[in-house]
Amino acid sequence: MNRRTSQVAVVAAATALLALAATGCSSSGGSQAAPPSAAAGSAGTPAASAAGTGAGGGSASTASTPAGGGSAQSSGAQAGGAAGDRCHTADLKADIQLQGDRPGNAMLMLVNRGTRTCTVYGYPGLGGLLADNSRVELPTNRVPNPGQPSSISLKPGTTAFAGLAWAPCSKSDVDCKVLAGLELTPPDETTQLIATVLGTDAKPVNALTVSKAGIRVGSLQPASQGVLFSS
Repeated sequence: MNRRTSQVAVVAAATALLALAATGCSSSGGSQAAPPSAAAGSAGTPAASAAGTGAGGGSASTASTPAGGGSAQSSGAQAGGAAGDRCHTADLKADIQLQGDRPGNAMLMLVNRGTRTCTVYGYPGLGGLLADNSRVELPTNRVPNPGQPSSISLKPGTTAFAGLAWAPCSKSDVDCKVLAGLELTPPDETTQLIATVLGTDAKPVNALTVSKAGIRVGSLQPASQGVLFSS
């Protein structure tokens, strides 16, 4: 091989080496580009997972339907039914306490004598009884005293209160009603019970004089405070 041929061979070899080096650099750059591509794939995977969670959310929603739907409504219906079960005449007893310092003024005490909790709301009805136990018409005037009625849940042995007021009269007055007792109709009931009228000595009273104007009846309240009429 002459000198010229050797030089050509050296140049060719050098060119080949340069080409190989360039190829190596290009492959390395591709490898660096791969992680972003992989990262994009990784980012896509959690996104798909989130969509799956959304589907799972639908599944959770399905699971919550029996827990939050039927049972809660059933409990509410039972509670509402118990609260709405009104007191009947047979469940109650009535005492009327006269106020010694205020003639013609009394406090009605309506007691749950039964074994179940019941509800009263509104105003009691009142009627007069004569000595022979016959009924006599007794005008009544319902007054929201001390305020509007409220629904009262009476546990066994507990009491609702209302104020009563009337003008006493002379027995000689032809319009004066001389009553041996009072009968009471609980709210929303159609049957009556005989109220026990008590004097300041806590003994039964069997004679009341009531003018022709009749009796004012206050609203039933859960506490006795303020139920008495001021005049």
